[in-house]
Amino acid sequence: MRVNLEYLASIFDVFLNADTAHINLSDFENAGIELSGQEGRFCEKFVFHMQIAIDNQLIGCRNGAVSNLKDIGVRLGQGGGGSIVDAQIRLTQKGHDFASTLNNKEVLTKLKEEFKDAPFKIIFETGQKLLQHYATKKLDDFLKKN
Repeated sequence: MRVNLEYLASIFDVFLNADTAHINLSDFENAGIELSGQEGRFCEKFVFHMQIAIDNQLIGCRNGAVSNLKDIGVRLGQGGGGSIVDAQIRLTQKGHDFASTLNNKEVLTKLKEEFKDAPFKIIFETGQKLLQHYATKKLDDFLKKN
């Protein structure tokens, strides 16, 4: 499975639009993101993207870092089924930075078009550089007007 940047952005939007610092998995369902797929199994797309977020230290829990799905409340059983345990999770600073990157439509479009097959680390770093470039460009335009 490939990383879907628009889908990842929709996951991050749940964190960003929350009124609280921490959310739980039911907040994703309330936002229209499916957690379960066929026959009571977890949605592979959701699990995959949450694992990518965990691998890259983009999400944490109330007590700090997370290292696996259990830490965020996902208990996978054999065959893809499992259960959800109420766990408080949050975006880390790195997660907020990447969420800001994906929230910029110009950056998201460029990443999807030009870097879709790049390793995640390259996508993350390139996104940060593109966002900085666009911000610098806006600042330059602002300073020229004043």
